[in-house]
Amino acid sequence: MYLFAMALEGSGVAKLATLGDGSPAGKSILQCSSGHKNPVYLCTLLPNKVETCSLNLKFDEEDLVAFSVIGSRSIHLSGYFVADDGDDLRDDYE
Repeated sequence: MYLFAMALEGSGVAKLATLGDGSPAGKSILQCSSGHKNPVYLCTLLPNKVETCSLNLKFDEEDLVAFSVIGSRSIHLSGYFVADDGDDLRDDYE
């Protein structure tokens, strides 16, 4: 099982789940939990059949979000973060 957890400083949006490389056998299930709630299945990905899933999951700054994968292959997530108005992220890159 793969697990990724994050605490956001600002809000975030998960937009796409994509099946990673690996064994061609079996399905991989992406699940998500927020706070102390039970995990919810988001999608099931199958090699050579369904390898991507569109998402539109919005998370607030206060959310502790954990994504996990059940199955033999990883699942890659893409999306974006929206910083709080008071945060100045440009200073980190100068």
